[in-house]
Amino acid sequence: MQLLLMPDERTNRLITIHRRLFCCFGQPRLYFLLDPVSQLVMGLIGGKTRGEVSAAAFLRLRQRFVDWERLRDAPATEIRYLISDVTFCDVKARRLKEALQAITACQSALTLDFLGAFSVSSALYWLEQLPGVGRKTAATVLNFSTLRKPALVLDTHHLRVLKRLGLIGQCDSTVEAYDRLVPLLPHDWNAGDFDDHHQLVKMLGQRLCRPIRPVCSLCPIRDLCRNVPVRSG
Repeated sequence: MQLLLMPDERTNRLITIHRRLFCCFGQPRLYFLLDPVSQLVMGLIGGKTRGEVSAAAFLRLRQRFVDWERLRDAPATEIRYLISDVTFCDVKARRLKEALQAITACQSALTLDFLGAFSVSSALYWLEQLPGVGRKTAATVLNFSTLRKPALVLDTHHLRVLKRLGLIGQCDSTVEAYDRLVPLLPHDWNAGDFDDHHQLVKMLGQRLCRPIRPVCSLCPIRDLCRNVPVRSG
């Protein structure tokens, strides 16, 4: 007797969420895909920092160094000066230099192009061994760069929405949330779909499902929410 595999109810919820958010916010923005090492640099300086601030710091690094090998070999103090307005600039300058050195030591060159031949899980694991690289940064390297792999980027806005929807546990870390959620996403989604989903849920978290006084009355998926923690504003 052949057993039929029934779709997980949570997958259907995620598809509905995606469609409604698309109708509400429209097509997510398109952007220029960086090479993987450039995306790693962007990810390492961007944590807990506003996007416009980290983007400006990234441009300063680009303008100062002809290539990332020169950044790798520069004094950490110089790197710190160039990214001084990002959060935890001391730590980020050191880890950025150490991560680029580690890649070079493993590959005899400063490149991450080889990850294109890896599975997503193997590529995530490899990246997470680098200094300062967690699941979010690793996923951005795979999904936002020219590697364009189906890895889901989870930021604080995305995690907050998922917890309120009851799709992940209230105390789940980024890694735990990723491991719970990704197997539920439609199997035919490609890297672009993963990117769109991240951007749509992030927009919901920024505009409506805010940490304090969320605007639940305007939320396009309010009927699917299983855990609204505070009154709507």
